[in-house]
Amino acid sequence: MEKHPTKKMMKTRNLIFCLFLAAMVSQAAAGNSLPKFDEVYQVLGTNLTGVTPEDLNRAAVQGLLDQLAPRVTLVSAAAGGQSIASNPAPMAQTRVFDQSFAYFRVASVNSKLPAAFRDAYRAINETNGGKIKGIVLDLRFADGADYEAAAKTADCFINADQPLLDWLQGSARSGKKTDAILAPVAILINSQTTGAAEALAAVLREAGVGLILGSTTAGQASVFKEFTLSNGDKLRVAVAGVIVGEGKALTNGVAPDFAIDTSLQDERAYLQDPYKDLHPAELAQTDTGTNGSPEPRPRFNEAELVREHSAGEDADNESDDPRPVLAEPGPPAVADPTLAHALDLLKSLAVVEPNRPD
Repeated sequence: MEKHPTKKMMKTRNLIFCLFLAAMVSQAAAGNSLPKFDEVYQVLGTNLTGVTPEDLNRAAVQGLLDQLAPRVTLVSAAAGGQSIASNPAPMAQTRVFDQSFAYFRVASVNSKLPAAFRDAYRAINETNGGKIKGIVLDLRFADGADYEAAAKTADCFINADQPLLDWLQGSARSGKKTDAILAPVAILINSQTTGAAEALAAVLREAGVGLILGSTTAGQASVFKEFTLSNGDKLRVAVAGVIVGEGKALTNGVAPDFAIDTSLQDERAYLQDPYKDLHPAELAQTDTGTNGSPEPRPRFNEAELVREHSAGEDADNESDDPRPVLAEPGPPAVADPTLAHALDLLKSLAVVEPNRPD
């Protein structure tokens, strides 16, 4: 082992030193006192036995990538250099629940999404005679890097002149329109909701369009730029943040209004079949009874909500017929807890607030 760093080691050290400063600043801000990178690198380079300059360089670069992810990622030339899919299909699924609640699952927020969403909504609304009472926008596992598309999709729901998004390459506002979708919206997110999909969820909440259910998003809503390295790899770096509404920086992900703890494995299964009971032996929703044991807590369905809402009017008209009334079998219950809570929320709003004001 050489007693002093070689020119190759010095060059490598200088190249990664600037990047590593960001990690040092982050650690210092968190209250962690660490030695200077340059000092540690020199000690290791001149004294650590059995380690080549290439080994040391690889460890340093990997440490940087690990510490700064997801704001910094390495796109390998050997893997074809494809860091982002080229405009995949934006919509994964559309359907209607309980004949009144439209469901749209977004796969990717890209340039095709605004038109695709508009077309899908129009088709569902016409098929149901214009009687859509609420919308579920499922952004779980959705990605994308097109912030203009996120703003345009959000604009479908907003009938006002207000700022939506501001990013490095541009900004977007909503405006007055005659065809804004005014049905209440429930937005579903999870830890795999990334990039422009996070921005879409944040804009909709900031504009008062709907509430968010699920778990905190990935925290990757940034503008990225790729830098080609000498070996052909590309370093994808977050060079700017995203601003929502009136100057609110979108950092550390989007937190839900209603947190619902569901594993990613279960959520993927529910996307295939939202009615499938993945844990039949467990009580998905329980309350504690008077004896301390768990008791089932049924979710409200639409009929029950309407009945509660009109209970005052019906109290004087109750039948004296003592014969029991047999309940008619209803539709199968949605087992996906996040989706089920979203539908419950929309059903409640449909009863107490049928129309959202402009």
